[in-house]
Amino acid sequence: MMTIAEIARLAGVSKATVSNVLNGRVDQVSPKTRARVERIIKEYGYVPKRAARSLKSNRTRTIALLFPHLPANLIANTFFFPGFLSGVARACEEASYQLLITTSARSCDTEFHYEALVRSQSVDGFIVSEIFVNDPRFGVLQEFRIPFVSIGKPEGEDVSWMSWVDHNQEEVSYNAVQRLLELGHRDIVFLGLSRGRVYTMQRLAGYSKALKERGIPLREELILTEEIEKDKVAEKLGKLKEQGIAFSALFVIAESLALSALRALQDLGFRIPQDVSILGNIETDNYRFYVPQLSGIRVRTEDLGYETARLLIDLIEGKVQGPVGKYLEADFVEGCSIGPRGERG
Repeated sequence: MMTIAEIARLAGVSKATVSNVLNGRVDQVSPKTRARVERIIKEYGYVPKRAARSLKSNRTRTIALLFPHLPANLIANTFFFPGFLSGVARACEEASYQLLITTSARSCDTEFHYEALVRSQSVDGFIVSEIFVNDPRFGVLQEFRIPFVSIGKPEGEDVSWMSWVDHNQEEVSYNAVQRLLELGHRDIVFLGLSRGRVYTMQRLAGYSKALKERGIPLREELILTEEIEKDKVAEKLGKLKEQGIAFSALFVIAESLALSALRALQDLGFRIPQDVSILGNIETDNYRFYVPQLSGIRVRTEDLGYETARLLIDLIEGKVQGPVGKYLEADFVEGCSIGPRGERG
């Protein structure tokens, strides 16, 4: 079989030059040299090892990550996905897979996102993001019998057959709210996205459990769960203040929401943590630079991306048999945004 070294010898160039041509790095090769290398590749019918493996196994060696909404409208994506994508990319590189990322202008468009892509036979499996309770995408993927792994533990009528990777959202939420309760807080705002999201549902369950164990009633007016955009956080918290609804702490399920809440409360005249404590999700290293430094649950976004992609590739290649569910560890970071319940709270 023809090798890169033989192509380089015939073309009178280095192996690095041939590699640049094969990988599309045309800016690093002159047009004349590129044409000579491409002529020899075509003449001898050279097939790269990755492509040869794909032809033999009838696989594309490509996995897809699809967003069910416009990412610009998802406040939770702002901080979470850069680290997550770094982990996915690392797993793909190790296994010689490509990553396809796509989205749609229509929310949760299963026909565009999944059916068309599956029918095109251009991917071997899917990473499913932003999952909902009884998510309709799972049925489509089950029908086509294509491997997939969800970011987050699915919830619904029949989810036992699905593979997933996640942090234990209910447990970390429970532990975080317990920390606020230990500091004397009772009126704790829960700030999240819509309750249809599995992520919000599981975090809310942990929040509710922690309050119930202390005999503290659940107050619906303190539960802010909808698809909140960044500029709406200040409006929501401002209404609580205007209505005279007492609260001394916030538990926030996304770092970008926590940052928006931090700024909004300061604009409303609250001192943090003397008047109001904020405990949030920590998804990047940026939390160190917030004033005050954010306290919260440190989730391992890059590890989550790596383990999700690695599991999907193993399912595709038959190295493991599904279903597989895997929890990752999360750490608690004690910053400066929480403190004992103050007089104002």
